[in-house]
Amino acid sequence: MSTGVAPEDSQDARQKIPATFTDNPERVREILAERVAAEAPNMVLASTYVPPDGAAAAYLLHRLLSRGDNTGVAWHSVFVNSGVEALGTVVKYLRNRHNRAGSAGSCRILVLDPTGTARYAFGHAVPGLPELVADGMAIVGTVDEFLHRVDPGWSAYVLVVDGLAPDELVPVRSAIEVARARGAAVAWGLLGDAPALETLRGSVAAADLVFLGEVAVGNEMPCGTVSFTRAMFALWNNTMDSIAHVSTFGGNGLAMHLLCETLTRWRPTDRHERAAIHRMRHNRFTRSARLRMHSNTWQTRSIDLAAINMTFDRAEGVTYRHGTRTYTDLASGTGPAFRGHNRQSPEVIRTAGTAGDETSRLESVLARLTGLPIMLPAVSGQSAVDNAILAALCCKPGRATVLTCRGNYSGKGPMSLALSRTSSFFRDRDEHAFSPYPVEVIEVDLADIDGLRQALRRNDIALVWLELVQGYDCVEIPREVLDEIEHRRATAGFLVGVDEVFTGFWRCDLDNFLTCTGRGFRPDLVALSKALSDGLVPIGAVLTSAEVFAQMSSAAPDMAHWLRNHYRNDMAAGLARAALEAAEHDRPGAADIAAAMEAMLRRAARSPLFAGYRRVGLLGRLVLSPRAIGARPRPSVQNYAEAVIARLIGKRCGAITLQMRFAPSTAGDGAPELIAAMAEVGAFLERLPRWTVDRTTLGSLLGTAGREIAAAVLRVRETYGDRKDRTSD
Repeated sequence: MSTGVAPEDSQDARQKIPATFTDNPERVREILAERVAAEAPNMVLASTYVPPDGAAAAYLLHRLLSRGDNTGVAWHSVFVNSGVEALGTVVKYLRNRHNRAGSAGSCRILVLDPTGTARYAFGHAVPGLPELVADGMAIVGTVDEFLHRVDPGWSAYVLVVDGLAPDELVPVRSAIEVARARGAAVAWGLLGDAPALETLRGSVAAADLVFLGEVAVGNEMPCGTVSFTRAMFALWNNTMDSIAHVSTFGGNGLAMHLLCETLTRWRPTDRHERAAIHRMRHNRFTRSARLRMHSNTWQTRSIDLAAINMTFDRAEGVTYRHGTRTYTDLASGTGPAFRGHNRQSPEVIRTAGTAGDETSRLESVLARLTGLPIMLPAVSGQSAVDNAILAALCCKPGRATVLTCRGNYSGKGPMSLALSRTSSFFRDRDEHAFSPYPVEVIEVDLADIDGLRQALRRNDIALVWLELVQGYDCVEIPREVLDEIEHRRATAGFLVGVDEVFTGFWRCDLDNFLTCTGRGFRPDLVALSKALSDGLVPIGAVLTSAEVFAQMSSAAPDMAHWLRNHYRNDMAAGLARAALEAAEHDRPGAADIAAAMEAMLRRAARSPLFAGYRRVGLLGRLVLSPRAIGARPRPSVQNYAEAVIARLIGKRCGAITLQMRFAPSTAGDGAPELIAAMAEVGAFLERLPRWTVDRTTLGSLLGTAGREIAAAVLRVRETYGDRKDRTSD
C-alpha cells in the first residue's frame, strides 16, 4: 500500500541534509554559565513548575502571530524539545482532529517540506516502508509538486516554508484558502531558516496552527513551539488531553529565555508589552492568568486547583529554594537531572564543545559504560525512541512491525507515539486516536506467555521494544518474557531494543549504568533520555551495536547519515560527557538512598490510602488503594488524587514528587538530604488519614471558586490592558 510519498528520484529525495545547530553557540554557553552561577532553575519537571519566561514566550508568540491585535485571533502555544517534535505534535493533532470528528476514511495529510526533515522523521526515507504501511501522508519537496497534489481528498495540509520566498507561495496560499473553506486544517511552520520568517508571517492569516523549530532560538540549541488558534486548541483544552498530549509549558528555562529574546528581536515590544511581561515574571498569579490566556489553559487550571503550581527561585543539587522555604527534589531523576541541578561549573560550560568533535568523545564514554559502540544523537527520550525505531526498520527491509508490551510508554513523538497507546498515561479512547500510525504495532500482555510466543512467530517483526521496568507504573518485566524473546531472536531475525529512559543512569541497577546489563540481557539498541543533559541542554541518545549500524548504513545510507547528524550538538555532548565522567566516581550514597526509599515506601504502604508499593533500585511508586479511588478509576480521578497527596508532601515535608512516583538523583553529594527527606515523607504518609486527604481535596475544591474568580479578574485586567495599550500608542 502506498502512502503517496514522493518517489525516490524526486527533488526532495536528493537534497543535502542541513545542519540543525550552529557550530559555535557562544550566546547559549554564556547565558547558561550565568544561570548556573546564579543557581537559576533550568530543567525542572514541567508538570508543576513553569519558568517565568515560559508564560512570557507564550504571550510573545500570541502577539507575533496576531500582529499585536488582541481583539482578533487568539493563539495558544505549547513548547517541545525540537523542530521534529513540533512537526510530530502538529501531525498528531491533525490526526486526532480528523478521528474525533468521526470523518469518513483515514486522515490524509499533504506535507510540503523543502528541508526533507519530515521525510526522514516520519520514516518515508526508510527503504520499502511506504509500500508496507499506509500512514496517510504524502511528503513533497517543491511548490510545483505540492500544487500538483492538492485536491479535496486531503484532511489537512502542513507547509514548511524554509528556503521559500513569499512570491513562490502566492499560488499555494490561494489553493490553501479554498481547502480551508472546505474544512481542511492548515499548519505553517519554519524550522531553521531565519530569512524565511517574513514568508511565514505572510502566511499566518491562512493558518490554523503555526510551528517553529530551532530557528526560534537562533539554531543554537534544541527547541520547538506549536501555536494553535483558540478554536483549534479547543480540541485538547480539557482536563485529560491538556496533560496527556501537550503536557509541557516549556520546562527548560534556558530555551524559554532564548525564545523570548528571539521573539522580541523579531517583533520589538512596546512599553505596555514590556510592563505585561514584567508582571508575568514577578507575579505568579499574573503568570497563571497569562498561561490560561496564551498557553495550556486546562493544565494551568489543573495545577492551580491541586495547588501544586510551584515557584522556585533557586536550584542547587537536590534542593530547590523559594524565599526562605527549602524543598528536596525526589522527582527530577525521571527526566532531566540524574545528579541534581546546577552541578556543572561555569568554566566547563563556557568551554563545552569548543575542542571539536565532542560527540565522538561522548560516544566513547557511553560505549565504555554500555558495550554499545555507536551513538545516534537525540534531544529527549521520545526522540531517542523515534530514532531507534527508524534504525531498526532500516536494518530489516520488508518488515514494518514492532512488538511491545501492553502498558509501555515511550513518549509522543512521530514514531514513538504508536508504542505508547496502551500506557496508563492515556485513556482507552486514545488507543486509536492518532491513527493511521507510521508503523504497525503488536502489543502483548506481560502475563500472556503463550500470546507472546505466538506473536514472536510472525515473520514481519523488525523490532521487539521493551521497558525492562515500565517506568510510569514501576512494573518490572518478568524474566520469562525476556527469556522467550532471547530464545526467539536469533531464528526470527528481529532486533531487540530497550528503553532505558526511566531505568538507566544507575537508577534500577545501582552497579550498572544500564538495567539490562545487570540482567544479562543484550539488546541491539538502547534509548537514553535527556538526563544526559545534566539539567542543562536537552540531549538524548540511541546506542547501537556495530552490526546494527553496518546493516543500516548498507540498506539506507541517507537515513543512517540523518540519524547520525541531525541532532549532533557538540556543546551538549561536551556537557553530557563531563557529567558522566564525574558521576562514575560520585555515587557513594546510592545504596543508602535505595535503603531509605525502601523504608519510606514500606512505612507509607501501611496507610489505608495505599494498596502497596513497587520499587526497583532508585525508582519507586506508591499504589493507591481501591478504597480511596475505586477499583477502576478514571485517569483524571487518579491523577487528581495523587496530586493532592503530592501537594501535602510538598507542604508538610518540603519534598517534591512526581505524584506518587519517586526518582531521586542517582549521583552527586545529596545523599544526606535525600535520606532525611524520605524518612520524613515515610513517617508522614504512614500516619496520613483518609480524612486529611478528603479535607485537603474539599479545601482545594472549595477554593476553586475563589481561584477561578481571581484568575478571571486577572484575565479581564490583562486583556483590557492589552486592548488599551494598542489604542494608546
